[in-house]
Amino acid sequence: MAVAAKQPVPRAFFLVAAANFLQFLNVAFFFLIPIWVLKHGGGEAVAGRVMSVSGLAGLLILPVLGYLLDKFGQRRFLIFGTVLTTICSYAFVWVDGIGPALIAIRIVQGIAFSCAFTGAQTLAVLFAPHSRRAEALGWFGISTILTHAISPPLGEEIILRWGYDAMFATAGTIGLASVVLSCLLPKAPELHIPEGLVLPEKRRARRVLIAATVTMLCYGFGFGAIQTFGPTLIDRFDLGRIGTFFITWSIVAVSMRVLLGGVSDRVGRRPIIVPAMIMMSLAVGLFAYVRTENGVLLIGFVFGIAQGLLYPTMNALVADWSSPQNIGRTQSYFSGSFGVGIHGCGYLFGSVVESHGYTTMFLSCLIITVIGMIIFIAGTEEAGVLTEEGLAGADRPGPL
Repeated sequence: MAVAAKQPVPRAFFLVAAANFLQFLNVAFFFLIPIWVLKHGGGEAVAGRVMSVSGLAGLLILPVLGYLLDKFGQRRFLIFGTVLTTICSYAFVWVDGIGPALIAIRIVQGIAFSCAFTGAQTLAVLFAPHSRRAEALGWFGISTILTHAISPPLGEEIILRWGYDAMFATAGTIGLASVVLSCLLPKAPELHIPEGLVLPEKRRARRVLIAATVTMLCYGFGFGAIQTFGPTLIDRFDLGRIGTFFITWSIVAVSMRVLLGGVSDRVGRRPIIVPAMIMMSLAVGLFAYVRTENGVLLIGFVFGIAQGLLYPTMNALVADWSSPQNIGRTQSYFSGSFGVGIHGCGYLFGSVVESHGYTTMFLSCLIITVIGMIIFIAGTEEAGVLTEEGLAGADRPGPL
């Protein structure tokens, strides 16, 4: 296994991560849209629906998108998604209030995001060496998380100095750079399965993949509660700068992926995923009661640990149970289920906030995440193991 650990990660993997980083720099500016809605006369329910309509639109195309990724290739959809994202960003400059134009752009933005992110995430799985899959996907995830520490505080500063239109234009310009990098990517390899890897039958694989997908749906509600309503809670109760919360959890999450990102490649996925789920649920539960700035920072720390480990390790588990014929579909279902939870939370629970308060809303999402953890523990297992013959060839790269 020492030899396997030294298998190099190809340059194309880092190029995908760089394109994804720029794409998410663009996307993360729009985490401030709930505040934009509040400033334009909307409440939490409207803010949640404006946030969620984008994700729900993107999710509707995922079943078809997964099939198309497997049939026509991931790179084309990454390019298409980044181009469409850039156009939408500039279009926001002409939106002057809550209405049909805002909703229409958010819908197109959601479709663009699904194409770009699912394409990039699948490419990252395909380029990552098998024995370093979780480690590499953790690095890829850093390209997402770093943007949460950069764009929201930068967006706040741009808004304070020059207004929202300047922020939207900045996002669009960054999107153009993502388009350029996406066009430089080589053709992706097929999913590499080492010789000697013993995999279970398809029925077991399907059961594990369904359990993992439902689990991520549940934890999407937890993530969505924090991402969508954490900023509005901070704003409503004057608990400091929203950007400070994003910076805190992002730095912690990046640290987790740098320090512990490869641990599950050695000890298995489940010993990392279950503690990360507990931390995520804890962060959601704490938000039900926090009303101090220091409390917000504590949640940022706990949430950072959870998100730093949960998403890439679960993604690696899903890839472990996938085949070259369905990698696009399993990746789209994985990211799509998480997105359903995130945006479903925004759409459904904004009304809960207005009717019953933040405490009730966060406790409801806490229950959903606990249900997800139970489903995961009961329905998943580790993937196949390598025979002695397979160990030596575990990291021979697939066809490029």
